Amino acid sequence: MNPSATDTFEREYHRVRLPFDPERAKVWRALCRYLSPWVDANAGLLDLGAGYGDFSRFSKASAKWALDMNPELIGHWEDSVQPLIQSALAPLPLAAGSLGTVFASNFFEHFTIEDGARIFFEIRRVLIPGGRLIIVQPNFRLEPRRYFDDYTHKTIFTDEGFCGLLEASGFRVIRNEPRFTPFTMKSRWPKAEWMVDLYLRLPFRPLAGQFLVIAEPSGN
Repeated sequence: MNPSATDTFEREYHRVRLPFDPERAKVWRALCRYLSPWVDANAGLLDLGAGYGDFSRFSKASAKWALDMNPELIGHWEDSVQPLIQSALAPLPLAAGSLGTVFASNFFEHFTIEDGARIFFEIRRVLIPGGRLIIVQPNFRLEPRRYFDDYTHKTIFTDEGFCGLLEASGFRVIRNEPRFTPFTMKSRWPKAEWMVDLYLRLPFRPLAGQFLVIAEPSGN
């Protein structure tokens, strides 16, 4: 059976936009170390739009799930990761209150505002009380000229606007870093792990084009 146009589009995305580069693991190892205070190592973790699985690989959790539309990415994931090959708009096959952490990097800009709100609703369902949603996003305020270089971007987000959407969706923002990382790992990121650690310790991060937001369900 010939693949549909949609299947081809989804499978080709990583080859076209973000081909595999083992050097990126050094960046992700440092990023996960920085984010570890907000990751519950004693509860489950879900990586939305997992890509090559670096966040789950370098983060500690009692159980790990990775969600993506492309089944070819499973070969890059740790054996301990349970794959969810489905749309993020479909209900998650996870029990209510079963996760301590949900992570998404460069993810929500690929959806409409309405679809993003649907995904937030499902995330709230699966998070435990006090569970954390950790999000890294391109910041349109910092990189307006390159924001739509990715042909799959649908929605403009700034750090302030995204925090507002989270709060309107039943979350409480506990940390917001408008200048978190460079816009892309393709060119501007240092590849030495110690350099990434140093960059993340800077009070003002040059060339930053993405924001970090950490939130938890409100009322917890």
